[in-house]
Amino acid sequence: MNRKQFVKTMAATVPAAAVVPGFDQLTKTEPGKVRITDVKCMRIQMGRGHVMPLVKIETDAGVYGIGECHHDVTGLGAKDIVLNAFKPILVKQDPFDIARLTEQMKFRVSYLGGNGGIGMHAVTGCEIALWDLTGKLLGMPLRKILGGGCYTDRVRVYLTSQPRNMLDPASCREWIDYINQSVQKWTAAKPFRISHRPGGEALNRRLSYTELENNIKVYTNLREAAGKEFEIIVHCHWEFGFFDAISFAKALEPIRPWWLEDPLPINYVDTWAKLTAASPVPILCGENLYTLYDFLPFIINQAVHMVEIDISMAGGLLEAKKIATLANAYYMPVATHNVMGPVATIASANCAATILDFIGHETYDYKQTSRDGHAGWEDIVEYDREIIKDGYIQLSDRPGLGLDLNKDVVIKNLFKDETWWG
Repeated sequence: MNRKQFVKTMAATVPAAAVVPGFDQLTKTEPGKVRITDVKCMRIQMGRGHVMPLVKIETDAGVYGIGECHHDVTGLGAKDIVLNAFKPILVKQDPFDIARLTEQMKFRVSYLGGNGGIGMHAVTGCEIALWDLTGKLLGMPLRKILGGGCYTDRVRVYLTSQPRNMLDPASCREWIDYINQSVQKWTAAKPFRISHRPGGEALNRRLSYTELENNIKVYTNLREAAGKEFEIIVHCHWEFGFFDAISFAKALEPIRPWWLEDPLPINYVDTWAKLTAASPVPILCGENLYTLYDFLPFIINQAVHMVEIDISMAGGLLEAKKIATLANAYYMPVATHNVMGPVATIASANCAATILDFIGHETYDYKQTSRDGHAGWEDIVEYDREIIKDGYIQLSDRPGLGLDLNKDVVIKNLFKDETWWG
């Protein structure tokens, strides 16, 4: 069956013409002849959230894919690389050659500071757009074509948020009441530990007695308010040395956190394995790591109990699958870090749906206006269902990511000096 016949067959089961721009042109395209014609990038920002560099890859079939790069301060770094380094690589190429094109982009950014940072953010945004495009060309949801299909059609999420005053039991109860009443109804959350160091006292890796005491009060309040079934994550933002990290882990044992996140500084040293071996609670890291090679020593040395992949920056969906496969070989669960907008979130969740022993996907509160500053983010995209409902990201059955941009909302929130697709 050639591509034209396949797409016509899919059209009988998926209303692709209604959701894939240029679908009628696609059926007239010769098999294997679709070519990329343009690559575009624009930056948006909603409220006080991160700048979101959005990528669009267009083809001569009239079909396009959309991706989102991980943030830098203004998004200009990723945009510069997408337009000036990657566009010449991608134009005139077959969009189905995702692995080859991604490796070419990774090789190109190795000249711009190595395989990490802003260069890899740009790689991932373009790779997501290629997957969205490929799904649309095939008339298939992304999770169905990524590495053998999916395990689930919805992905469990955790909320990054916290009560207004975590030391106040009443404030903790109010926060849990909001979660339980929201349509989003998370079953897990990641409040930040209390710390006075960043931007204040001199940086060091010590946890004072008062800080330890206050943090145990905080997480005890949260556990009592949330009950036994709600999962609580403790995020340390790579702040402590070994002695204080193990003291914190042992003090948290009665709270039974889902995991203790990034208790040590970012880079791999044997101290990570020492901490993990001694900790009574699960140790996790990964939000600052790029590609399989950054994760490799943590996994093969069993230096953490779980890994967390930021799929919007780590090098692409295929790279995330490689990391997850290695972790699975060591019976190590996988979670995701995710601080970006709905395009990256839905792309990441599609990838998560294909990972064995996946446990939790990070999200923001897209509904509440007064707490976290991310309300309205879901309005950036046109999607055929609630993004988060009953504690899960709901994945669409439409082709690709199953979304398109809401032009009016995007234009209203364009970053300074940006225009619609530039």
